[in-house]
Amino acid sequence: YYFTGFPRGYALLIPSSGEPVLLVPKLEYEEASSSVKLGSVVPVERGVKLSEAIPLELSKVLERGTIGIEEDVTSISLYNALADKLKNFELKFASKIPSRLRAVKCAEEVELIKRALRIAESGVQAAINALKDGVKEVEVAGEAEYAMRKEGAEWFSFETIVASGVRSAYPHGQSSHKRLKSGELVVIDIGAKYGGYCSDITRTGVVDGKMSADALKLMECVNDAIEAALGRISAGVKASDVDAAARKVIVDRGYGEYFIHGLGHGVGLNVHEDPRLSSQSEDILQAGNVVTVEPGIYIPDFGGVRIEEMVLVKEDGYELLNRLSRIIT
Repeated sequence: YYFTGFPRGYALLIPSSGEPVLLVPKLEYEEASSSVKLGSVVPVERGVKLSEAIPLELSKVLERGTIGIEEDVTSISLYNALADKLKNFELKFASKIPSRLRAVKCAEEVELIKRALRIAESGVQAAINALKDGVKEVEVAGEAEYAMRKEGAEWFSFETIVASGVRSAYPHGQSSHKRLKSGELVVIDIGAKYGGYCSDITRTGVVDGKMSADALKLMECVNDAIEAALGRISAGVKASDVDAAARKVIVDRGYGEYFIHGLGHGVGLNVHEDPRLSSQSEDILQAGNVVTVEPGIYIPDFGGVRIEEMVLVKEDGYELLNRLSRIIT
């Protein structure tokens, strides 16, 4: 999609010179031909294997040389079949090339992400409004998804998360048939897709708005961790340093063992992209990165709090893309 504007191709061949070639199932040919921004479209007949179609198209532009393959999206069986058929070529893993290109967003991409985020925020607000005693998590998720569809969501970035009570301590707790209880924490993690681009936002609410003092302490800690992270975000900064700034706040307040994941990630056509914001990351932030900042505290048998913001990295700092309030009481 990034190179062609069409999401359902079999394979994309990009020669070092000349036009790219998109291979698509024959049934997708007409739509692909009208959608593709660059290059040509070749239909693959039903029953023809990709391991046959790719070498055939390659032979039209190249006899030998080096071919980069996206190993992250190529099956082992296809790779082995291509290696067997392309004896005159050296195959090299090349997933980092497109991922690095995609990590830096142009102005048009940023606007699509902002629109996707506005849609997702409408979903979060609908979910917050639905937090009532006795309502099922899946019902809250349904309200959120309906609101996003009404606002123009083409699809969702991932399966909507509504996790309440002790389940709010599950970082990726799927929405269940559990019924909400008054006073419970509820983690709501939502993403909408618009123009092919994703958004990703998390807020933590409380059923019937009755937040305990202990829960409020967690909310304030997570919010302060976000502020510490934002203070470090700028082009040229190590992603691990941003993680460290947020993590220090949580550790200093005694919750370090309950922050069990990295701080954030890039967002674009996929909801998880480069750069990665974690203690192990070797990425350096660049102007044009769109990243999440999402510290969380997850205490077993009590519950959890996560707040997630989306941020555009700039040469001299950042732009916060969210409009929805972080702390909901």
